[in-house]
Amino acid sequence: MPVYDQERAGGHPGRPLIQNQTVRIVVIYAIFGLAWIYGSDHIIDLLIDDKGMLLQIAVAKGFVFILCTATLLYILINRLLGQLAAADRGRLENLENLSQKNAQLRLFFESAPASLAMFDRDMRYMEVSRRWLSMYGLGERDIIGLSHYEVFPEIPEYWKECHRRGLAGETLREEAEEFRRADGSLQYVRWEIRPWYQAAGEVGGIVIFTEDITERKRFETALEANERFLRLLTDHLPGLVGYWNGDLTCGFANRPYRDWFGKNNDEIIGSTMRALLGEELFLQNEPHVRAVLAGEPQHFQRTLVKRDGETAYVWSHYIPDLVEGSVHGFYVLVSDVTELKRAETERQRLEHQLQQAQKMESVGRLAGGIAHDFNNLLTVIMGLAQLGMRELGAGHPTLVRLEGIQHAAEKSAALTSQLLGFARKQTIAPRALNLNGAVEEMLKMLKRLVGEDIDLAWNPGRDLWKVCMDPSQLDQILANLCVNARDAITDIGKITIETGNVSFDAEYCNAHFDFVPGEYVLLAVSDDGCGMDRETMAQIFEPFFSTKEIGRGTGLGLATVYGIVKQNNGFINTYSELGEGTTFKIYLPRHTEEGARPLPEAAPAPCHGGSETILLVEDEASILNVAVSLLTLQGYQVLPAAKPGDALELAQQHRDRIDLVITDVVMPDMNGRELVRRLLPFCPKVKCLYMSGYTANVIAHHGVLDQGVNFISKPFTMNDLAAKVRAVLDAKGEAVD
Repeated sequence: MPVYDQERAGGHPGRPLIQNQTVRIVVIYAIFGLAWIYGSDHIIDLLIDDKGMLLQIAVAKGFVFILCTATLLYILINRLLGQLAAADRGRLENLENLSQKNAQLRLFFESAPASLAMFDRDMRYMEVSRRWLSMYGLGERDIIGLSHYEVFPEIPEYWKECHRRGLAGETLREEAEEFRRADGSLQYVRWEIRPWYQAAGEVGGIVIFTEDITERKRFETALEANERFLRLLTDHLPGLVGYWNGDLTCGFANRPYRDWFGKNNDEIIGSTMRALLGEELFLQNEPHVRAVLAGEPQHFQRTLVKRDGETAYVWSHYIPDLVEGSVHGFYVLVSDVTELKRAETERQRLEHQLQQAQKMESVGRLAGGIAHDFNNLLTVIMGLAQLGMRELGAGHPTLVRLEGIQHAAEKSAALTSQLLGFARKQTIAPRALNLNGAVEEMLKMLKRLVGEDIDLAWNPGRDLWKVCMDPSQLDQILANLCVNARDAITDIGKITIETGNVSFDAEYCNAHFDFVPGEYVLLAVSDDGCGMDRETMAQIFEPFFSTKEIGRGTGLGLATVYGIVKQNNGFINTYSELGEGTTFKIYLPRHTEEGARPLPEAAPAPCHGGSETILLVEDEASILNVAVSLLTLQGYQVLPAAKPGDALELAQQHRDRIDLVITDVVMPDMNGRELVRRLLPFCPKVKCLYMSGYTANVIAHHGVLDQGVNFISKPFTMNDLAAKVRAVLDAKGEAVD
């Protein structure tokens, strides 16, 4: 509220007092005179009848009246003068106080850290600080009494509106606003507009506070940039970085630190170490915490159990935060060395494996040599036994013994064949072979091998190409794979044997290690058993590796299969997931008949693409990328989704634009069948093509797919996929089953 000079506000402060006292004196004088004249005359008339005496009394009464009125006027005037003197003294004191307040106000205006200006209701300057003049480039200009809009004629309407709101009694403020100076430089100001009030309570004008915070803003911006840099740096460090205050509350935690404990920033900042670590882990850390709070850095290694139950090996570093010799808290640096630990373990394992491999190589050479020689001996034994049986003839008593010798020799031959298969030195008599006929000859034996509780399904491919291999090797492959499949199934289950023709082009083989372009015959054995994890799959072809109980397996079965496939210039792929079964796919080179002219490199099957929109769902990134590339090359619009949830979002966005859904069958969140069912409300007319590394029969046994649905088996070539997609899109009938 401003301070006023009372003379400027309304004249001499004693004038109202003189006026009031004058009225009082006149009133008192009139009352006294009337009372004297009327009262005294009435009393004298009642007491005295003599006129001479009345005249004398009247004269005396006049003198007494004059004396009384003079005395009364003296008293009243003297009192008035006293009051005037007191008023003058008060006025002098007020003037002194006013002068002091004005000096204080001026000191406040000049000493305030912000620039100040005081305006009346017409936005005329009443007071202004030097800082205001300097801040707005007004120099020593006298602007008191001038309108603010005269001083700044180009002031924007936004500021005029703020002034009107302030004059209406509203308080406005802004903590940081850009302001472009007359010289073009950018300035940041903090301002506030407040109304001031007159004695009557009405708004007399406004006061504007303005502070130049440009330097502070630059400092804050630099500080924020440094903080973002440090936070970005710490968030991308591979280790955990945190800070704990002296009272053991968390003051900072980088992203890996937060992710380790599964908390966001608001949840972890301010939490106590005991609550975050848990009682058991806190008690383990407590000695190190006490030591670091005493100023002693701590470095130690320990094992921790992550939220997912995995055991991790970490190096922890506690660094005291020393400020002038006093510990305010400590920094925590935790490095997860689990991978290094695993690498060390893996190195030791590989060294052991190398030693084992070297030993097995020696054993293989030895086994190959012994088996080769032993086969020669078995040939002699079996030949002599056969000669003996022929010479003796039927019914001879010794014939049974010779038959026993031959039976034992045949078993020995099978054993040496397995040893040679393991050593890849098996003596084979390859011949052109149709896998369909060879498998059908073994079905009865395989059914007895797997047992009655397991359904053995046979799905031969049509117009199957021939391969060149020893039939006994095919027997070994099927027997070993079916026995493994049987052991992976608990109680009842299903094993499926399939054959088919497959072509791989250079583009596909470039994306898949160990594949060679060409034409192959596929032999697949699938089961719906317990499946395998990745660690087990990485070792299944190692000699003597077995997941079976001791005494139930030699560990040579799959090693023998691998050796046979490689010996015949083929390759083998394994598809498996825990609880989802296993599929072994063996690719053997196509055999051309002897004497026939070499076949030229197979040209891609004629097919054409299209412009339809395809939603592609595949959780394996490498397959997803390859499939997207293959379909895009055919001209299709592809919407890739790495998981079913993403596919549902894309379906909601594109709805009727999607013509075909290509989805994997087995995925982490939901299977392909369930995904298609949830897509139907958004895309009721969409067609569907399932793909999987598992055979259609096994999946049907799981209830995921029915016979007759559109299905393509992994791996597939570009021509296979293009032809299948075109066929599904061009097919008539219902979109999905």
